[in-house]
Order: sequence, then C-alpha cells, then structure tokens
Amino acid sequence: MYKIPGKLLKLFRSFLNNRSVILEDGSKWNYNIGVPQGSSCGPILWLIVANEALKMFPEQSDTLVQAFADDFVILIKASASYKFSEISKNLISCFELWAGRFNLRFSENKTKYIMFKARKNITHFPGIHLYGKRIGHTNELKYLGIIFDPNYSFMTHLQRVQEK
Repeated sequence: MYKIPGKLLKLFRSFLNNRSVILEDGSKWNYNIGVPQGSSCGPILWLIVANEALKMFPEQSDTLVQAFADDFVILIKASASYKFSEISKNLISCFELWAGRFNLRFSENKTKYIMFKARKNITHFPGIHLYGKRIGHTNELKYLGIIFDPNYSFMTHLQRVQEK
C-alpha cells in the first residue's frame, strides 16, 4: 500500500502502541486506539487514515463526501426520500466498515442529518441508521462554524453571530 522505510514504520509503531495515561486517581490506563492528542505527528497520521475513507467515495453526480480535520460531511442529492434513504444507507455502511478497519467509531449522538428543500416542503423524513441506531434529523446543522437550515437562508446563522 504505502512504501514506508522500515525504521520510520518502527518509529510510528512505537509511537502508536503500548501507550498509557495516568488518571486523576493515580491509576494507569493502557490504550492502543487513536492518535495521541497534541502530538506533532497526529495530524499527518489522521490525514492518512481519513484519506482512506475519502478514496472510497469518488465524486459522483448525486454524492459528495468531504472532510475537515476529523469532521466528515456527506452531501446527497436525491429527488425522493426513498432514494435518499438508499444512497445514505450505502454510504453509511461503507463508513462503518472503514471505521471498523481502523478501530474507530462514529458517535451516533453527534451524527445528524438535514434535508434541504428544492421546491416544495419535505413531508417525509427517512429513518437513517448508524450502527443500527436511528440518527436524528435536524433543522439546523452547524458545520465548520456555519449554521445551515433547510431553506438555505442562513438567517439562523446570522442571528447567532449577531447575538455574540
């Protein structure tokens, strides 16, 4: 897959394996998941992992998958709710498999979806599932500091900015 020199690979393995933290009560907790927070190598290691996910989803006319840091966003264009359900089910299934490969897990509680209106009001909000648990539909979605709403109006975003 990647041609990494042996010594560099050994260095990264030692960096990522057999790690531990000392908890407030003085006990030691060992872990081997994720990338150490605040490390100088952390961002590049995460980019390598995240890039594996993005390569699974080449841009198509009805879908776009993007990432910024550890936030992913999936945009789906569908003319009907059932099509939206079908496409999202396939994409989420791929994401679950990718996450499992890297011993990661998405938060069902933080994962939300919003449906943007095309011409008429949306009357049916499909059940979208992550790890078998239904994820919530929302009328406001904050991504990269911008609040999106179903009407593309940005009024909620402007009101929140004005309140600050």
